[in-house]
Amino acid sequence: MNEVAVTNVPVPAAPVDAVVREPFDAFYHREFRGLVRLAMVLVDSQEQAEEVVQDSFAALYLRYEAIAKPLAYVRASVLNGSRKVLRRRVLARKLLGHVQPDSEMVYNHVIDAVRRLPARQRAAVVLRYELQLTDAEIAETLDVPLGTVKSTLHRAIAQLRQEMTDD
Repeated sequence: MNEVAVTNVPVPAAPVDAVVREPFDAFYHREFRGLVRLAMVLVDSQEQAEEVVQDSFAALYLRYEAIAKPLAYVRASVLNGSRKVLRRRVLARKLLGHVQPDSEMVYNHVIDAVRRLPARQRAAVVLRYELQLTDAEIAETLDVPLGTVKSTLHRAIAQLRQEMTDD
């Protein structure tokens, strides 16, 4: 058998599928304000919104390199953290008779109507109109099919429209 010597064959330095990811701190600084706005609409308190977002970024930091879609991950984490704050708030009111201080009692009928929507509809509306995400980005964030996003938004808008005309 003849042996063939292989020389001067370039060897890739990194796997072909490797993705170059921006540093975590750049990602954090770029996305922080938008995510605080998202949480603020849901929890109605700047301090709690910032805390929810910080907790979400802290959880992401530990797994940043391993997560394929960090933006979708942190958005979903902010939505889940906001729901957790709201559940705790309801529980505190039931158990302790807790009432919000006057400084936090601000009335915005549209935001109040959005808060009365079911959780999935509320999340879709906030992602669309507060963060200006596309249907595809909302689907990725909520981990649902694109058609589900479209029908969810349609139902939410119809319910909001009905509620606003009733007032």
